[in-house]
Amino acid sequence: MFARFFVILLFGISLFSCSKYYSITKYENKIPKWYVDDRETISKIYGKALGESESLEMANRKAEGLAVGNIVLKIKSQIDDVKNQYLADRYKKSDGKVKTLQQNDFEEKIVLAINGYEISQYRVSKKKIFKDKNNYKVFVEIEFNKKELFKALDKIN
Repeated sequence: MFARFFVILLFGISLFSCSKYYSITKYENKIPKWYVDDRETISKIYGKALGESESLEMANRKAEGLAVGNIVLKIKSQIDDVKNQYLADRYKKSDGKVKTLQQNDFEEKIVLAINGYEISQYRVSKKKIFKDKNNYKVFVEIEFNKKELFKALDKIN
C-alpha cells in the first residue's frame, strides 16, 4: 500500500516539475518596457521578438525562433566588431604575434564562418505572455553568450 502511494506521489511530483508555469495577462495594447529598451554587453548579445498564434506553444516557438534570427542578424551586422573582439581575445591568449598575411587569411575565414553560423545555445532571459481574444502574444528576450561563437571560431584552421 505504501509503495503504491509512494509511486503515485513520485509520478505526480515529476509530472509537476516537468510542466512549465506561464503567467498569462490580458492584452491591453501595451508593450513591455524591457522589450523596447536595447541591452548590450561585451560578452552577450540579446535578441527580442514577438510571436503570435492561437496556440500558446506555437506563439512561444515563433517568438524564440524570431529572437534567434534577431541575434544572427546582429552578429552579421556587427561582423567587424565581433571579428576584432575575437582576434583581440585570441591573440591576447597566444604570444600576441601574427603575420599580416596570416591575419588577413584568418579574418576572411572568420567572416565566412560568421555568415554561416547558426545559434544552438541560448537562454530565455525575459518573457511576457498576453492573451487577446483568440490569440496569444509572446514577447521574448533571449541572450546568447559570445563565448559560444568564439568556440566555433576557434575550430577554424
